[in-house]
Amino acid sequence: MLLKDYDQHGRTWALDPRTGLLSPASGRCHGFVHAGGEAAAALYADPADEEPVLWLQYGRRRWNCATVTVHQSTRPDGTRRFTVEDTRGTALLELRYPAPDPGPFDPTYDWMDAEADDFFLWVAGRLTDRDAASDTTLLTHFRAGFLPA
Repeated sequence: MLLKDYDQHGRTWALDPRTGLLSPASGRCHGFVHAGGEAAAALYADPADEEPVLWLQYGRRRWNCATVTVHQSTRPDGTRRFTVEDTRGTALLELRYPAPDPGPFDPTYDWMDAEADDFFLWVAGRLTDRDAASDTTLLTHFRAGFLPA
């Protein structure tokens, strides 16, 4: 599965969905991957799937986005928490991590910049309060593929 690196402009990775391992690659991308941290995290659609599915993957674990709920929160100390829950509300994944450092104070740094700096915040934005039209648009775009640059 070819994915665009969310943090490194122009870099492309091949993700093995069974192992969660990445290797350098090139070609049309079918989603995004965040390669930092303990494991690769990705949001993608596999064009080979018979039924179109939007996948969320962290390491070896992956979930059909239609069957899970994600939550993103910021704690008073500035750390963030990203959770994936099943339909019963059971936590399948919980990540706590520091918020990305935007660098020196910049009065123009807004929510769009914060989302661009944080893959998990971006994923939560795509998967929370979504509707059928936005799901279809993202799924169609990822299945068709796009160039990384």
